[in-house]
Amino acid sequence: MSGAENGGLNYGENRLYNNPFDTDTESELVEGSEYGSSDDPDEFQPDDIQENLHNGVEENNAGVAENNAGVAENNAGVAENMDYDDGVPHEMEFEPVIPGAQMTRDQAILILAAYSLRHHMTSVAMQDLLSFLKLLQPGALPSTKFLFDKELDKIENSRYIFCCLKCGARVPDGSTHCVVDECRHEFNKKESLCKGNFCIYIPIVQQLKDFFENHEYTTFPKNDKKETDYLSHVCNSDYYLKQLREGKISQDDFTLIFNVDGVPLFSASKASMTPIQCALLEVKNTRSHVFMCGMWFRAEKPNIDVLLEPFVDKCCTLSETGVQWTNSLGVQVVTKVHPFVCTSDAVARPVLRNCQQFNGYFGCDWCLQRGRYVPKEGGNVMCYPYQTDVVRRVKEGYEQDALRAVREGNLVNGVKGPSLLSLLPTFDIVESFVPDYMHSVLLGVIQFLVNLWLDSKSGGKAYHIDHDDLAKVNRRLLKIKAPSGIARAPRSLEERKHWKATEWRNFLLYYSIPVLTGVLPRPHIQHLFLLSNSINLLLQDKIPRDSLVNIDLALCKFVIGMEDLYGEENCTFNVHQLTHLVGSVRNYGPISNVSAFMFESNNGRLKKMVSGTHHIPSQIAGKFILWRNLPVMAKKCQIQQARITVLNLYEHLLTTKRKVRISVHINDGSVALGRPKTRDLDAGELLALDTLFGVIDVRIHKVDFYKKVLFDGIVYQSSSYCAGYKRDNSVVLTNNGTYGRITEMVVVEVCICGNELCECDPQPECIVFLKELTVRSSRLFTDRQVGITKSRFPATVTETNRTIAFRLSDVHRKCVLMRIVPSLYAAPIIKTEEGD
Repeated sequence: MSGAENGGLNYGENRLYNNPFDTDTESELVEGSEYGSSDDPDEFQPDDIQENLHNGVEENNAGVAENNAGVAENNAGVAENMDYDDGVPHEMEFEPVIPGAQMTRDQAILILAAYSLRHHMTSVAMQDLLSFLKLLQPGALPSTKFLFDKELDKIENSRYIFCCLKCGARVPDGSTHCVVDECRHEFNKKESLCKGNFCIYIPIVQQLKDFFENHEYTTFPKNDKKETDYLSHVCNSDYYLKQLREGKISQDDFTLIFNVDGVPLFSASKASMTPIQCALLEVKNTRSHVFMCGMWFRAEKPNIDVLLEPFVDKCCTLSETGVQWTNSLGVQVVTKVHPFVCTSDAVARPVLRNCQQFNGYFGCDWCLQRGRYVPKEGGNVMCYPYQTDVVRRVKEGYEQDALRAVREGNLVNGVKGPSLLSLLPTFDIVESFVPDYMHSVLLGVIQFLVNLWLDSKSGGKAYHIDHDDLAKVNRRLLKIKAPSGIARAPRSLEERKHWKATEWRNFLLYYSIPVLTGVLPRPHIQHLFLLSNSINLLLQDKIPRDSLVNIDLALCKFVIGMEDLYGEENCTFNVHQLTHLVGSVRNYGPISNVSAFMFESNNGRLKKMVSGTHHIPSQIAGKFILWRNLPVMAKKCQIQQARITVLNLYEHLLTTKRKVRISVHINDGSVALGRPKTRDLDAGELLALDTLFGVIDVRIHKVDFYKKVLFDGIVYQSSSYCAGYKRDNSVVLTNNGTYGRITEMVVVEVCICGNELCECDPQPECIVFLKELTVRSSRLFTDRQVGITKSRFPATVTETNRTIAFRLSDVHRKCVLMRIVPSLYAAPIIKTEEGD
């Protein structure tokens, strides 16, 4: 369809993609956009792949195609084999893998590698495919899996580190016996490989080098050692600025967050893998760039020192001498990378610190509060009721306790002995561990509370939710139409055993207060509000430093309320960790910066790399290295200069996202999706436009109505469009605090010059018409004792007929709209990069 047929606007097809193999979220419309609904008729469907591949040449030569499609097709082959230097084309080398093919041999091998990863191919399946291709064209491609693997430009090979089968000590390379004098057990490499008594180390230095050289990335701005009024990322956090001021890191350095946690692989086996994963804190969208440094696989718990030793050794090297790489200008650069933060759950953390677990008397990782055993259901549980006079742990105190524990052979303040992580420069063995909110709050406190409310043993207690009330809560939950920025739609509480951490996050932040109002007693709702509001504030992309005192007070009041409302026996260690959340935010920024979401998401990706029951660590390590190395291979074979059909296929194999068939790019940065409709603006819309532009009787040259618009990676839809779908992307909160529901989105050409003989050429811009939702005050959602005088988590609103016009750049957040008779609630959704 030509531009003239569609109002003279520039129509085109979006062919942008997200990061490779990012399967954690729902399909997106275009790169960087939010999740699109699979039931959307205007989104890309699998049947359209061939159509887009055949039309790829015309897309690449759109300007010529409008005049002569036949000429464009003929010229495409020439253009694809031409390079341009100072505007002068010259021939590029192009040797097809077979006569008449559209790709080179290296490009074919790259496509096969991406295909094998996308479809989780086993070695047998890959061998069968290569044998089939050999029959079609002998000698064109490697004929065996062994030869195919030799063709791949893998990074430095992984290294096996073996342990003694008897005592678990590390067996040095080349040794035939255990080096422990009391053991001296004979070492058999084949037996150790068979029983999985080893760990695999994948060099982090080479992974970082390849990342800096071959990946496009952006970093957070770094200020000059000065505190800002807001905490938004690690670069303006207290601990980071302290290291800068002390000269331990510099402005050009990077810092690492790492995670060590066990991951069960099979439901019918105790076997699990324990990977060491890390990411760069300064890099935006860092969850798409997770590195794996090592992995242990066995039914027993790993020998943590054997697993950590090579990682600690390389991290010390990275911190002292850095990694050398070549930038896009061909200049050699040395970048230092410092281990900074470790995020793990309450089970893995004491193992890494070599301390007592949370069920011990001094089980807290950040303070010296002594827990106490309290009777519960015929047994005893370790509890941590709120205390005000608690002494905080410090690095020097930990080191003294560790040395004393070694001398005396006993625990000292819960410390068993020194940890290898103490050797890491810029890493504080106390403060560098953070209370991960994914495990402590989402899979901890809120899940614990819901189970407590629904437990039949709680019958007769004020907070018990019986069968009838549960049915009412479930009906309310299932009626909620969440926007597409929320990855998972609400599910019944009866399915809570299968809820993911993201579902618990959505329940706590958005749904819990509205759906439980009138079911739980008022004191319990107000108590829950303290937690919901505090976590909402700690997840904001900009947290005012002066708000942290009140947030800390609110969390402490919640911990105190646990004992008052639910009893001392329910003051668990997860509840106690809430008292340390604000300290973590001061040190490292919003809690989403250092959550385990990105590592748990990558664990799911690693599990999908298992395609058989034998040599599982080797399978995962090999496929992970190949996945990380695809950009290197793509750069070497010049895939970006390949024919458009080859590039389309390669990009298709790297993503699960759907593409948009028709879109209009507007000058203000918005993208109108689908086909427009035309009509005259009504009186209310015209009045709203006058108010927006500050001019009476604005002159409208052209107007097109759209049901869907994309802006800044977020999709917005009109309320009439959302009515037929399970998602509602029509409710928004503007920058000036106005709630509204989108009724129409228009692309208009407006002139405000006031000249009746206007000859202006106004540029199109996207305007949104809202039906305002007015906010009602609610005493339920305030707590002056901790400084909460007004809250939007959630806001109680009322529908009106007032039409307001806004630009999309004035929209602050999309919202979840929940109608819980007789009230209507709107909860702004939080922007995070945590994934699913």
